[in-house]
Amino acid sequence: MTKNLFTHNQFYIQFKAPNSDELISYVMDKGEEYCEMSWAKECNLKTITCPWQEIGELIQPSVHLFSQHLGKPFDYQYDDGWINCYERGFYQEIHGHAEYDFVSVFFPQDQEDGFSKLYFYDRYGNSLNPSWEQIFNLSPSWEPHVSAGDIIFFPGSVLHGVTLHKSDKIRKSFSCNYKFNLKQSTE
Repeated sequence: MTKNLFTHNQFYIQFKAPNSDELISYVMDKGEEYCEMSWAKECNLKTITCPWQEIGELIQPSVHLFSQHLGKPFDYQYDDGWINCYERGFYQEIHGHAEYDFVSVFFPQDQEDGFSKLYFYDRYGNSLNPSWEQIFNLSPSWEPHVSAGDIIFFPGSVLHGVTLHKSDKIRKSFSCNYKFNLKQSTE
């Protein structure tokens, strides 16, 4: 289902991954060979690289379903994916992936008490003073509700981050960046 974010044509699409059990096993069982990511200098987390040769067939059913949700066929390219591992005190700063068309985040676990959460941030804000924002329950950030097996696709330009992890249980997520080429109609 497509859900609009804020008021500036930002959106995300969330659904249960068609092969969620297979993706959950991949993410949760992947060996913990942590690597430093060049983009991770302003956050606190551990990452595991997932080569495209391993993830291509795993992510393809979700990309296909995403294409159906959009109602537009496309070819796509993607780089290696990665698994983010959040231990107590870990978080991810507000950032975007503007050089990519879309980003996906797969959630292999249900949200438990103290788990960090993905949030979207409104880069444009609004013109109300803070007391009016509170009256109208407006916030510059919003957290989607996710369950184990859910995947979210959103434009790379949408700012997002991950809140502080307050649990002793490790929280994992799997992400991938895409560049899409819309297929031209032959009619």
